[in-house]
Amino acid sequence: MARRDSIKAANLTGTGSKRRGPGRAIWLIAAGLVAGIAGGAFAFRMLVQPGEPEPAKKPRAQPDEILVREEPVEISTRMRPGEWTEESLQAHLEDYRQQIRDMGAKESQIVTNVERTEEGAARVVVSWDRSRA
Repeated sequence: MARRDSIKAANLTGTGSKRRGPGRAIWLIAAGLVAGIAGGAFAFRMLVQPGEPEPAKKPRAQPDEILVREEPVEISTRMRPGEWTEESLQAHLEDYRQQIRDMGAKESQIVTNVERTEEGAARVVVSWDRSRA
């Protein structure tokens, strides 16, 4: 029968796998991170060419089955005190008006309502009044 010391000594002579261990895991993680960062940088460069102008915004065509002609259209939001200024409020209003225009409303059909509270909050409602011509 073999002694215990001889079995341990036989296993320490290099028969263990070099594929495992903390050093190998760290290298695999580092290589994955580098590949991910490089891939993201490459994808960004492919999407945004240097010096390329931003494409012009054109109105999106809405399918007829989405916009039911009889139903009202309304875009609204509430802003807490400190979340808005008069300039940002006007920017929101113009953006909402433009969205309604893109849906096919005439300027005379767009109704804007802004309610300000005593605490400084604001409620903005821009709607399309289809009864107006």
